[in-house]
Amino acid sequence: MKKLASLLCAAALTTVMFAGCSGGEVGGTSEPQSNGGDTSPALSGDLKFAGSSSMADVMAALTEEFKSLHPDVTTTVDQQGSGSAITGLNDGTCQVGNLSRAVKDEENPDGEYEVITMAIDGIAVVVNPANGVEDLTLEQIASIFKGEINNWSEVGGADSEIMVVGREESSGTRDGFEEIAGVKGECKYDVQQKETGDVVSSVASNEQAIGYISYASVNDQVKALKVGGVEVSDPTIEDGTYAFQRPFVHAYRAGTDDELVNAYIEFLKTDAAQEIIAGEKLIPVKFWEE
Repeated sequence: MKKLASLLCAAALTTVMFAGCSGGEVGGTSEPQSNGGDTSPALSGDLKFAGSSSMADVMAALTEEFKSLHPDVTTTVDQQGSGSAITGLNDGTCQVGNLSRAVKDEENPDGEYEVITMAIDGIAVVVNPANGVEDLTLEQIASIFKGEINNWSEVGGADSEIMVVGREESSGTRDGFEEIAGVKGECKYDVQQKETGDVVSSVASNEQAIGYISYASVNDQVKALKVGGVEVSDPTIEDGTYAFQRPFVHAYRAGTDDELVNAYIEFLKTDAAQEIIAGEKLIPVKFWEE
């Protein structure tokens, strides 16, 4: 009996030791829980934008960062002018419309589209760097674009005819400029360009030219004039002392369940996106707090 009891105790002890070792081994090979328990699939597909060419630089920077966060996503940005944004949304060729102006009532009569202002941009009045004029009043600018002032000598410049360069009718930059200058439908353009870069090229290649472009697109090929003594800059746009400014707007279908669109809108709220916008000489707008 004593021998049997000893054998049973040994067997029990072996079982306990084995169970303890087995439990430790299972614990060591078990998969840890993921932080937050996020098991959602990675985003993929093509996110299509259409609209303003003035927004080209900031959209290139934003979409590059967005794609770095979502490697399986591709983006397409069509730049045919703000008028093409609503057209693209209506016919389904884009998911997000880019406008360098406010959406007009007739473009969104039933509130079909959600509209957010993601930045404020200045409209720079630009001349050739060789032009001696540095400053024009709002009234002088209006008179030049209406054809009432035809020679640079009338505003303190050289004795040479003024060449007026503008954007085509669908342009949001043109819409904003003409509205602020009070010359809507009255401009006498010598040249009308489709895109911002074309205006820069026209002004850069002609010492007599004057035009308007996004402040974000000003480079050393053109010279931005002061307007009423106020230089175009981030501070003067932000505090409203610079006359020519307008919104950069995104429009998309209200209540959309498009994962790419929703992810992009959420991305705009991040510090990284806000820094990118500011880095493109724009004033970021925290639209989600309005």
